[in-house]
Amino acid sequence: MLASITAYGIGAFLHVLAVVVALGVTFAYPFMGATAAKLDPRTLPTVHRTVQTIDRFLITPGLVVILLSGLYTVEEGNIEYGESWVSVGMTAIIVLFAMQHAFFVPNNRKGLEMIERDLEAGGEPSAEYVALSQKVARMGQLATLIVVVTIFFMTVKP
Repeated sequence: MLASITAYGIGAFLHVLAVVVALGVTFAYPFMGATAAKLDPRTLPTVHRTVQTIDRFLITPGLVVILLSGLYTVEEGNIEYGESWVSVGMTAIIVLFAMQHAFFVPNNRKGLEMIERDLEAGGEPSAEYVALSQKVARMGQLATLIVVVTIFFMTVKP
């Protein structure tokens, strides 16, 4: 039996693919920062620039694709917006987009400026930089929790 390819199936595929591409990499951010800080703090500016590039070319466009493909599949599948898993997904994408642009992007930029200043001044991350990194890490944990809970709702559909 051959599988039938439907518009709904393509929309759902694009939705899942965008989640993997845009948000999957964020699960590696804590490891990147911790490894750089431990092995050679001089590499931290490169980590910040890498995060900026990923934000610009994967996360932000990916969030847009997640939203649009999600809306498309809801419409194409004649799914009610009141379904819990749809409501959770819609709320999550809005919250993640807000977190990305109101918190992560500006604080990554600020962290890059701080670590470059610190390295020029003596080579070690300052307490101010460490505090900012910890704040970003806590927000990153919250964003990760949002992604995981949303994936649960989208797959289990309670």
